[in-house]
Amino acid sequence: MPQIQATPPPPQPLVYGYQSLPRIVDDPPSANTPPVATFAYSWPATEAYVTGENVKLDRAENDLRQVANADDAATQEIINKLIREYRSLIASQGTIDQYIQYNRFWQRAIVQERERFDQLTKLYDLMRSGEVDVAEAVREVLGQPEVPSFLEVIQAQPDRVVVHVPVYTDIEDEAFLAVAKRSIEEMWQAKDVDTTYSLEIQFRNVKVSDLYPVDGAPKPGDHIDIRAHAAHFPTDGAVLTTGAEYTHSFVGRYVAVGRGDLFKRTLAHEFGHVLGFRDGYIRGYRDLGEQGFEILELTSFFDDIMSAPRQGSVQPAHFRLLLEGLKKIQR
Repeated sequence: MPQIQATPPPPQPLVYGYQSLPRIVDDPPSANTPPVATFAYSWPATEAYVTGENVKLDRAENDLRQVANADDAATQEIINKLIREYRSLIASQGTIDQYIQYNRFWQRAIVQERERFDQLTKLYDLMRSGEVDVAEAVREVLGQPEVPSFLEVIQAQPDRVVVHVPVYTDIEDEAFLAVAKRSIEEMWQAKDVDTTYSLEIQFRNVKVSDLYPVDGAPKPGDHIDIRAHAAHFPTDGAVLTTGAEYTHSFVGRYVAVGRGDLFKRTLAHEFGHVLGFRDGYIRGYRDLGEQGFEILELTSFFDDIMSAPRQGSVQPAHFRLLLEGLKKIQR
């Protein structure tokens, strides 16, 4: 009988909840990405994916039953084939888990902010039209940040500008906070001809008992309403908290982390939302009735971090927009 080399067990379903932290990891190697990429997600598409994988499972089970009546050579061939298919099935399971998390988050977001997503859907259709002037106009509109008033500009030197960002957090893991701070600050730096720009984060630790002085405080592992939870924090700073199914942010207010590995550049992109920037890509939808929404995502491969969270970088223009936004607030 041939010896079968051990393979890793299938991944466990992702468990998320309050005070559950991701692992912050280095960014993957940059991939060649087309100038414009379109993606669509929906419950029917996810269900079709699952159905297709079930067909593969049935086929694999049928092959396994044939081992009982096969000779050694045929058995070896069947086992080798099953090992290859097993690895493919495991990879597909991970993809399905991601689709489910993605759908749960964005289906809910569309319901909560229907008017905003109606506008984004119009922009999506305009971008798909291929009119260059429209695309540039859309990019300009999305690039205007809604700068929060709690940002402070420090002119450390005539040629050096530091943007100070107070961040309230109920995360107790100091090691995690240190990595998060370093990852964001290292990414949010830029230099033009005569000025160097950087970001400085100041964490302000708060206890959950202080956020909920009466009752209702979440316990580790609880599933929580992120927006309602963020509303308990002081408003003179940003918020970094836990409990999300899917790491995401709310413009000018918070970043909520979910489980699973979190790339440093992705974290920096999400923090860009706290600074007031919206995505440089567009997410629209089609109403599928009882089947929810088809989520339409269009990414334009520009080289800034808000348009390309996996490859983009922070640019001097980001800081100039922040400074302009703060001047408007102070007028």
